[in-house]
Amino acid sequence: MNDDKDITLRSPKMRNLLSEIPPVPLRIGVLVILIIILAIILSLIFLPYPYSGGETIIEHLTASAQ
Repeated sequence: MNDDKDITLRSPKMRNLLSEIPPVPLRIGVLVILIIILAIILSLIFLPYPYSGGETIIEHLTASAQ
């Protein structure tokens, strides 16, 4: 059995490189989350509420809260 003899320690430069988050995937991830949130907000504003007289979802929610 090869216990701990085959484990190689990485240099501090390599550990620093592996610990950093790549900026491009991070930006893409943030952009995707913002697009999803924006799509949800737009759907609340523009999509009609089912079984209503044509009012939007946000109109229905604000009218039922009053």
